Amino acid sequence: MNTRLKQQLRTGQLTVGSWVTLANEAIVEVLCDAGYDWIVVDLEHSSLSVGDAESLIRVADLKDCGALVRLTGHDPAQIKRVMDAGAHGIIVPMVCHRHELEAAHRSMHYPPSGNRGVGLARAQGYGERFEEYGRWLLESSVLIAQIEHADAL
Repeated sequence: MNTRLKQQLRTGQLTVGSWVTLANEAIVEVLCDAGYDWIVVDLEHSSLSVGDAESLIRVADLKDCGALVRLTGHDPAQIKRVMDAGAHGIIVPMVCHRHELEAAHRSMHYPPSGNRGVGLARAQGYGERFEEYGRWLLESSVLIAQIEHADAL
């Protein structure tokens, strides 16, 4: 799993990325080969599915490029599905209240930090790397809130 993106963000380094709205793995490959630090798989404003997202995330992983997923909303089930698919983090749209962001954080993380149920999918190496993934999740996963409404201020 990519640990570079979180470190770049923590230290205020300039990062460059792009949003992907088409289910074409070659697009992600070209962006990563061009030196982009991250891509965002946009589920909110596209027809992409979680399955499409997993395929795009896989390409980003192979290229050591951070893969974030912009969710369609605040659904905990969608959060765990994209994280299980291997997302390096999530972008939560339309965050208006602190409790919404806290709920998204809990949905990303396993107890005691969160309430995400255990799944043995791609992110955890289908069970082989579960402990390693748990450590990575706490140290390197990314959660971004989109502040899009005056109520959030």
